[in-house]
Amino acid sequence: MRYHTRIPVAVLAALCLPILAAPASAEAVERGGGELRVGVGAAPVQTLFELFSDIALAAASVGTIEPSTESEHPAGFVEYTRPMGERSRMIVHFNINSYQKEYVVESTGQLAGQVSDDFYTLMLGAKHYYVRTDGFGLYLDAMAGLSLLSSTSDIDGIETENHTLLAYQFTPLGMRIGGAAALDLSVGLGYKGILAVGFDYEF
Repeated sequence: MRYHTRIPVAVLAALCLPILAAPASAEAVERGGGELRVGVGAAPVQTLFELFSDIALAAASVGTIEPSTESEHPAGFVEYTRPMGERSRMIVHFNINSYQKEYVVESTGQLAGQVSDDFYTLMLGAKHYYVRTDGFGLYLDAMAGLSLLSSTSDIDGIETENHTLLAYQFTPLGMRIGGAAALDLSVGLGYKGILAVGFDYEF
């Protein structure tokens, strides 16, 4: 039987960044449309969830089962943004990431079973450019939503469980380099990841 530990997650409050107080040095770019972005994120909160899940399973089995190997697929994401003013955007974000793990019997090292966890995350949020020129932009964003966890385990017979989790992402620093087609780099915390890289097209 698979056990999950639910981690209470509060949506992070926006931090007051000193750079927000600085005036923009150039005019904002007006293309009149939205942005479509695809990319990958590294070290999302789901990785921490998996760690607590492993601890809970080991505790439930009274230490007889322990994790052996784990593989992770990065959080692949797609985002659509549309203007809400000169520098602000509304965001619709979707990402998928998964983990495959093997557990062994601690005393013998024999395979006890495998677990596959798939996270499907949908978030809505807002993005604000505090520096924007024709070929460069700095921004922050904040998003919140839900993540569906589908977990399949064969440790104690084949079993599939679904859980709905609160999802969030706060990005204090994002960088867009390019014109209509651009490279996007960001640093944040949440279900998108600590580091994210993507390709952006503004239309």
